Amino acid sequence: MKKLLLSFLCLTLITACAPKEKELSADDISREQQAIINVMKKYLKSVEDKNFSQLVETLASEVVFYGTDSSEVLKTFPEFKKAMLKQWSLFDRQKYGEMSEVSIQMDKNATFASIIFGISFDVTIGDKTARLYLRMARILKKEDNKGWVIVSGIVGSTSQNESKLLDELVKAKTQPGQ
Repeated sequence: MKKLLLSFLCLTLITACAPKEKELSADDISREQQAIINVMKKYLKSVEDKNFSQLVETLASEVVFYGTDSSEVLKTFPEFKKAMLKQWSLFDRQKYGEMSEVSIQMDKNATFASIIFGISFDVTIGDKTARLYLRMARILKKEDNKGWVIVSGIVGSTSQNESKLLDELVKAKTQPGQ
């Protein structure tokens, strides 16, 4: 009985002396959320500028992206780079609007987060522009050497008609005369 009581007291003492997890203040949470938004803005600007090296700075060492249809699942950097280079070769100009309806969920230690938002996306091919409204979702984690980075994501257009117009512009560029 004495051994059991002694074991219980030792366990209680060890538990009481263990370091407590720091709770984030409202200012800390706001700062972390702004850092996540800044990463997304840098990502979007890199896409607009067709700047792959800057784009990579926003990504984790391993990423998974789900595109606008089921055939587009990118699980490696080479797949991601190939898809981005293809997109950049098809689109003469890309321009994102302002992020809206932003929702950020984050763990209590600010090491893992998700962001979902809406955004307008103008794609110009030749002299025609398709305007889409997209819903984007990204999962981010905090890496010691980089801060917040994107781990995975998915994007979808909210309107089939908008997507059809973009498909028609791409088809006209890739299959002229049809």
